[in-house]
Amino acid sequence: MSDPHQQHLYHYAVDAHGEWSCEGNPVTDPELFRFLSRCLDEKNGRYFIRCEGEVHPVQVEDAPLWVHCVHVEADSNGELYRVEIELADGRREPLKAETLTVAQGEALYCRATHRGLKARFGKLAYYELTRYLQMDPDEETFYFLIAGCRFDIREDTPSGAAA
Repeated sequence: MSDPHQQHLYHYAVDAHGEWSCEGNPVTDPELFRFLSRCLDEKNGRYFIRCEGEVHPVQVEDAPLWVHCVHVEADSNGELYRVEIELADGRREPLKAETLTVAQGEALYCRATHRGLKARFGKLAYYELTRYLQMDPDEETFYFLIAGCRFDIREDTPSGAAA
């Protein structure tokens, strides 16, 4: 995947809490974090950063992106009509509610960015959104009702592919 003329192959990692490191050193600079997060891509289940003609692997322990908070708009009855997610790198976008999944009965995920990368809801975002969670007692499933559409939360597949 990398160019044989590439000067150095940096190894990046995203731990189970969404913290980035490069060559084992924490990425603490906010600008660098935003840059790396926005250069991130995935192909065949493997993550990488493509930057200035170079390609560097990224080892991801859980999800490469994290939802920092959610912004909801509800009507006077408290029913959702719009949900926007804010990623840890500052990007904001509409929630792709059809991609919502849950793993191990507790971690909530969706797909985010135009690349459809897996994003895990941090605690704040999780609790903000689950205030609107509903349960279908007949089917014993959980769902969100957004703009009159029902979005069931599916179990996350072992590969993490939540199409």
